Amino acid sequence: MKHFGIGRRVAKTVLMLGCVSAMGVGSLCAQVYTDTLADLTNPSGAYNSLVIGDKTFSHFAYQATDLTSFDPTQIQVSASIDADGVYYLTWSGSVALATLSTAVADLKLDYAVMATGGIIDMIDQSYTGSAQPAGSTFLAVDETASIGTFGGQVVGQSHLTAYDVTDPPAEANDQLNIVPPQTVLYVTKDIGLAAISPPGAFITISRVTQSFHQVPEPGTLLLGSLCGGLLLFARSRRSS
Repeated sequence: MKHFGIGRRVAKTVLMLGCVSAMGVGSLCAQVYTDTLADLTNPSGAYNSLVIGDKTFSHFAYQATDLTSFDPTQIQVSASIDADGVYYLTWSGSVALATLSTAVADLKLDYAVMATGGIIDMIDQSYTGSAQPAGSTFLAVDETASIGTFGGQVVGQSHLTAYDVTDPPAEANDQLNIVPPQTVLYVTKDIGLAAISPPGAFITISRVTQSFHQVPEPGTLLLGSLCGGLLLFARSRRSS
């Protein structure tokens, strides 16, 4: 597997939201770490990653083609965890194609995610955007999750359109379950925008969100079962 370099970034913004009590042991708070896409993809940057909880998001990259609105310094990338322990990665900003003639534009977003507290067994995605006028425009967000490297063996995929803005629910060609579950994934999002015919079109995306779901490492489950069995055995010995 390709070496996964880890750099710890001091996030520009750290937000603590929605703190709740966690079984009487302190509090569990929703947290957000955020930086710009320009910073995270700066080749001279010392730390091009976002670290939150047991997740490290790194290897950020983008490739924009013929968009009429896209500025990486204005695209905010946020890594967050909510009060239920679900992790998210979100891109916020203007991605648009405005044209009076037939045109095609594309934005590719790459990143890698590593989990140290478990193995990722499902991902999902959603976006906020629109394509007008309907019938003469095209908008799609395709995603592949690979192992080893970008473009490696695909273990999960998703396809969203202008009329299908979130997975799950998944369609027949979606594979949102990561089989087998992985500790490291290399993810590519390919956003396609097209005006199929004049007199004009406006296609825009203002937010793309990814969530991650995981289970404990198999060794952790085995250790927990062994500990539970030893505890039960010890109790039975004391009671006999």
